[in-house]
Amino acid sequence: MVRRMLVLAAAALLATQAAQADSLKVAIPQKGNWDTGFVDYGIKQGFFKDAGLDVETVYTQGGSQTIQEAISGSVDIAMGTGILGILGAYSKGAPVRVISAEMTGAGDLIWYVKADSPIKTLKDTGGHTVSFSEAGSSSNLVLLAMLQQAGVTNAKPVSVGGIPNARTQVMSGQIDVGWSGVPFGLTEAKAGEIRIIARGLDSDIFKNETVRVNFLNTTVLAEKKAAIDTFNKVYAKTIAWSYSDPKAIDYFAEATGVSHDVAQQARDEYLPPPSVQPYEIKGLDLALQQAADFKFTAKKLTPEDVAPLFSDMMKKP
Repeated sequence: MVRRMLVLAAAALLATQAAQADSLKVAIPQKGNWDTGFVDYGIKQGFFKDAGLDVETVYTQGGSQTIQEAISGSVDIAMGTGILGILGAYSKGAPVRVISAEMTGAGDLIWYVKADSPIKTLKDTGGHTVSFSEAGSSSNLVLLAMLQQAGVTNAKPVSVGGIPNARTQVMSGQIDVGWSGVPFGLTEAKAGEIRIIARGLDSDIFKNETVRVNFLNTTVLAEKKAAIDTFNKVYAKTIAWSYSDPKAIDYFAEATGVSHDVAQQARDEYLPPPSVQPYEIKGLDLALQQAADFKFTAKKLTPEDVAPLFSDMMKKP
C-alpha cells in the first residue's frame, strides 16, 4: 500500500511539473544540419526540461516556409532562417523579431554536380540551373552573391526545397547543380559520385556576415517573453556544450546518417564555434545592401530602419 501511494505521489508530481512547464513549438529547417541541430541536442540532454521548458520541434524546407510558419502563429520560434528573407518580411510589415544570430559566414554550404558533368566551377554555370532551398533562405542569398562575384549573369537559380530534393534532381538530370549543407554531400564526394564546385567556406563575402537568424512573431514575444529568454539561455548553453562534449558528434552522425569521421570533419573543418555565435548580428550593412540588390526590399534600408527588428536580441553574459 505504501509503495502504491509513493508511485501515485510521484506520478502526480510529474504531472504537476509538466503542467507548469512552459511549452514552445520550434520550427527547424533542414533537419540534421549541425547548426540547426542544437535544439534537438538540448532536448536530448534534458537542458530545456531542466530549465522548465517543454520544447516541441517541427521541420521545414527553409526560407519562406519557415517564415510563414512563424508569421501565421503555427510555431513559437523559427530557427536558422536567411537574414534576407527576414529583412524582406519586416520591410513589408510582417510582425517579426530576431532573437539571436544563428550562422555567421556560409561555411556549411556547398554546391555540386554529378561526377561526369562538364561544369567545373560556378563560372561555368551560365545557362545552367543552379539550386537553392527556398526564397529568402541563406542558400538563396549565398548563391546569388557568389554568382555575382563570379561574374555569371545568365545562370538559372531554382528553388528545390530540402537537401534530399536537390540530390534527387541532380542525379536524375532535372537540374545541373545541387546545393547542400555539410555533412550531406561529403561522403558522396569522397566516393566520386559528385564533385563539389563551390563552397561558401571559400567566399570572402560572408566571412563576417550573419546569414541566418532565429526569430519569432511579436505576439509570441509579448505573451511568452520569460520563456523566450529562458530558451535563449539554454540555446547558448547547448552550443557551448556541443563543442566540448564528444557526444554531440554522436548525435550529429546519428541525425545525418554519416560516419562519425565525416560528422567530425564537417564540424571541425566547416563549422568552427565563431560561426554559430548567437549574440551579434555581423555585417548588417552588407546584408541590407544585398537585400536591396536582390530585390528582397524595395530600397536599401538603414540600420536605424531595422533597429526594432533586433531590439530583443539575447545579450552576451
